[in-house]
Amino acid sequence: MSKHETALKFAVLKILRDRLKAAKEVADGEIVGTWKVKDRNAAVLPDGTEIGSVTLAKGRTTATLSDDEAYFEWVLENHPDEIEQVKVTRVKPGFTERLLNFARQTGDCVNPATGQPVPGISVGQGEPYALPNLAKDADDLITRAWQDGSLAALVATLVQPAVEGGE
Repeated sequence: MSKHETALKFAVLKILRDRLKAAKEVADGEIVGTWKVKDRNAAVLPDGTEIGSVTLAKGRTTATLSDDEAYFEWVLENHPDEIEQVKVTRVKPGFTERLLNFARQTGDCVNPATGQPVPGISVGQGEPYALPNLAKDADDLITRAWQDGSLAALVATLVQPAVEGGE
């Protein structure tokens, strides 16, 4: 393959990748905007072969330190053995990580040992997202469907230019 052919292939692949990325973002938006969390729908090829499913998963639960000072004061008062002095006084990172993990798992900003609220930790919920669960042979099935032409119309809509060409 010549350098010109390689450059063309690279350029075409870049454009196709960008268009497919944009098409996936649109599909993600359609799923998030119209499905309910835990909705699960089969992915079915035009010939009726099921190749897997897509579920709208709830967003991931996150826990972060939202007020370092309030958190530090709480630990100093309630768990002084978890304070360490390096060059500055701070809460031991392992203790903080255990509390954050507990908050992520339970959705609660409390001390697991006492149930006491822990100031300075916030729990949040990420945005729902599409979660594919494809069959082991989905790659082969999609390849065959592409090769026999049954996906041509779908793929064409995914890679067509966003703005139609001029006359």
